[in-house]
Amino acid sequence: MLIIHEHGKPHPTQWTPGMGKPDAPLWIDLLDPTEDERRCAGESTGLRVPERSDLTSLALSSRIRTDDDAMYLSIPYFADTTRAHQPTPVGIVVTNHILLTLRFADSPAFQLANDSCAEHRWESSADALATLIEAVVNVAAKRMEDVSADLKKLSDRIFTPERLGTPALRNCMLEVGRLEGEQARNRSSMLGVQRIVSFLRAKQPDWMSDDVAVRLRVVEHDLRTLDEFDDQLTNKLQFLLDASLGFISTDQNHVMKVLTVTSVATIPPVILAGIWGMNFKDMPELTWPHGYAIALAAILISIVLPVLFFKWRGWLDGD
Repeated sequence: MLIIHEHGKPHPTQWTPGMGKPDAPLWIDLLDPTEDERRCAGESTGLRVPERSDLTSLALSSRIRTDDDAMYLSIPYFADTTRAHQPTPVGIVVTNHILLTLRFADSPAFQLANDSCAEHRWESSADALATLIEAVVNVAAKRMEDVSADLKKLSDRIFTPERLGTPALRNCMLEVGRLEGEQARNRSSMLGVQRIVSFLRAKQPDWMSDDVAVRLRVVEHDLRTLDEFDDQLTNKLQFLLDASLGFISTDQNHVMKVLTVTSVATIPPVILAGIWGMNFKDMPELTWPHGYAIALAAILISIVLPVLFFKWRGWLDGD
C-alpha cells in the first residue's frame, strides 16, 4: 500500500497503478509495498527506498545515518499493537522537502498520524516527522497504561483473602509472562524511537525549524518519563511473579503439613493394630467378651487424640 500526503490537501491519497507520480508530495507512507509502489516512491522522492534487510541490520551505522541531505532512520523492532503481533522493522527517510516511511504491518501510531493531517496543516517534512514521532510516543504511553491497568487487576487477583490453589496461581504466573512480553515489545520500540529523537536533536539540520526542535525536546522528555514508568512496571511484574511463587510455596507447605499431621495421627493405631495382631497363645484380650469393640474404640481414640492435640496447638490453622 502506498499512501501519499501532498501539500495543500487535507486528506491523504492511496496510490493505485496508473495514477502516475504525485505533484507535490510531503509524506509518502509505504505499507508492505509491492515493487510498483516502491518504484513509484523512489521516482517521486528521488530517494533510495530501503530494503527490509537494511532496516534489521545490527550495525548502528545502518540504522541511523545521513546520506547527503537525507537522514536514514530505522527501528528494527517496532510493535505498537496491544497483543502478540510480532515486531516488524520501520524505516524513515527524511529530507528538507519530503518524508518517506516504510513499514510492514498495520500501526495505530501511523494511522493516528495519517488521520491528523486534516487538523494539522504540515508546513514541512520535519513537521510531519515530528507529528509521526509524537503519535508513536502517545500510542506507546497508552499501551503502557493498559499494561499498568492489567497489573492492577492481576494484583487484586493474587492478593486476596481467599486461599488460591496452585492452578489459579499458575494462571496468574502465565498472565505475568504475557504482560512482560507486551512490555518487552514496548521497550524495544521505545528504544528505537529514543535513538532517533536523540540523533535528530544532535544533528538538527538547518531545514528543521525551531518549533520542530522544541517538539522533539518535549518528546525526548516524554521518553525519559516513559522509561521511568517502564522501570516501575518491570519492578511490579517481578514483585507479582515473586508473590505468586511465594504463595505456591506456602500452599505446598500447607499440603506437606497436612500430610505430616495425618502420618503422625496414624502411628498410634498402627502400633495398637500391630500389637493385637500378634499370634501369641496367651493373650488376655482374646478372652474378653467385648475385646473387639474395645480394640476398635482404642484405635479410634488413638487417632482422635493427636488430631485434637495438633488443633489445640494451632498447627492446623488455615488448613
